[in-house]
Amino acid sequence: MTTSQTEQSVTTFMDAPIEFFGHSMTQMQSIPRDELEALQRQAMKIRFRQHYETIPILRKLADRLGITDLDEFEDVAPLLFSHTAFKSYPSALIDNKRFDLMTRWLDTNTSYDLSGVDASGCTTIDGWIELLDRETPLNVITSSGTTGTLSLIPKDKAAASEGMYIWKMYLFQTFGTEPTPEQLDPGVDVVWPTFASGKLGHLRIADMVKSGFTGNDPSKFHPLYSDAIDTDLMFLASKMRAAASRGELDRLVIPEELAQRKDEFIAMQLRQPEEMQQFFAEIAEKLAGKRIFMLGTYNLMYDVARAGLDRGIEGVFAPDSAILTGGGTKGMVLPDDYMDVIHEFLGTESIQIGYGYSEVSAMHFACEEGRYHVQPWIIPFILDPETSQPYPRSGRQTGRSAGYDVLNKSHWGGVISGDEVTIDWDLVCPCGRSTVAFEPEIMRYSDKDNVDDDRITCAATHEVHNEAVNFMKEFEA
Repeated sequence: MTTSQTEQSVTTFMDAPIEFFGHSMTQMQSIPRDELEALQRQAMKIRFRQHYETIPILRKLADRLGITDLDEFEDVAPLLFSHTAFKSYPSALIDNKRFDLMTRWLDTNTSYDLSGVDASGCTTIDGWIELLDRETPLNVITSSGTTGTLSLIPKDKAAASEGMYIWKMYLFQTFGTEPTPEQLDPGVDVVWPTFASGKLGHLRIADMVKSGFTGNDPSKFHPLYSDAIDTDLMFLASKMRAAASRGELDRLVIPEELAQRKDEFIAMQLRQPEEMQQFFAEIAEKLAGKRIFMLGTYNLMYDVARAGLDRGIEGVFAPDSAILTGGGTKGMVLPDDYMDVIHEFLGTESIQIGYGYSEVSAMHFACEEGRYHVQPWIIPFILDPETSQPYPRSGRQTGRSAGYDVLNKSHWGGVISGDEVTIDWDLVCPCGRSTVAFEPEIMRYSDKDNVDDDRITCAATHEVHNEAVNFMKEFEA
C-alpha cells in the first residue's frame, strides 16, 4: 500500500468508520489487534493536530505540558480530561442567565466556532441549547446535575446520527456473518418508555432513533410522554439537593416561574407508575407479535414485566426484537429470577447489554461471554486511580477507565471516566471477537466512595428523573 493509500485508509477509519468496515459489525470486531493499533496511532496523531488548532482548552494544556505530537498511546495520557471538565464553568452564570458567557465558555471546549452566536436573549437552559441547535452543528447533551452543576457535552448532530446507525448494526446484525439488507434497515417499532425528547442523556438521540430505526415512519415511535423533559427543572432539583447536603436549602432562591412548574413536575411523577403500566398494557395490545426496539433499565423492565404477567400477559413481542439495557440494577434488589420474568413477558430471545458514557462516541456492547468489546475507534486505558498514570497494556489490569476517541470531532476525545474497570489485555475472548474488552464487573468510584458523580449514562435517565422529583417532593413545604 502506498503512502497516499495508507493516509486515505486512516482518514476513512477515523472519519467514516461505517464505510471503512463495510457496514459490518463482524468486520468491526474482527480486525487484528496489531492492524487496529497501527490505525489508532496514526488517527490519534492526526486528530490531535486538528484539535490543537481548533480547541482552545486543549491547546492551552498541551502548550503548558510542552506536548506537540502524539506517537505512542501513552503520550496522550497527560492530555486526558476528567469527565468533570465539562462542568468547569461558574454555576452563577446559569443562575444569572448569562448564556452569552456560557456560550463563550462552551466555545473554548469545542472545535466549532461559536463566536457568531448571540445568546444574550436566552432566559432558560433549554432555550439556550435550542438556540445552539438552530445556529450551530452542535447537539449539546446535559447530565443529571446531581452535584449541583450540569455537565455540558458539545456533541455534534452528524456524530449522533452516525452513532445511531452503529447501534443498529450491533443490535440487529449477527456476529460472524455479513449483514443482510433487512439487518441493515430493519424498520422496527420503537417502544420508548420515557419522554420523547430532552437534552439529558439518551433523550438527545430520540429523534435519530425515531428516524433511523423505524424506516422514517413516525407512527412506529411510541413514547410514554410525547413532550420533553425540562432541563431547567432538573437543574433546580440538582441545586436543591446540593444545597441540602450543605445545610443551605433555606438560602436557595427558587424563581417563581420554576416554583410553579416544579409542582406540575411532581404531580406528573406521582402519576407515572400508573401511566407506565397503562402505557405497556396498550403497547402489548397494539404491538403484539411485532418486532420492536426498546431501551430500558432492568428495574423498569422487571416492574413492567411482573405487572404484565400478573395480568396474564406474556410473550408480547417478536422473539428477534432488540432490547438494550445497561447500568446494572442501580442498587435495587431484584429477585433471582428477574431475567426469566423479563424474558417471559417480553417474549424476546436475548437482551443486549451496553456500556458507555456520552463524553465519548461509543457504546460498547456485551458479547456472549458478558464482556464489553471496545469499539475500534476508542483507545482504552486503565489508569492508577490515585495518580492517573496508565497501567501496562498487558496482563489483567484493574483501575480507572479512560479512553481516547479518534472518531470524535466536536470536542477533545480524551476523557477519564468515573468508573473502575478491568481489562485482560492478553485475553483472546472465546466469543471470537478480536478487540479488547472490559470485564463484566464495572463499578463507579462514587459508589465505592459514597460521593455524588453525575456522569452521563444512557440507562440512568429514568432513575435520574424520578430521584430528582422525589428529592423536590421532600421539600415542598
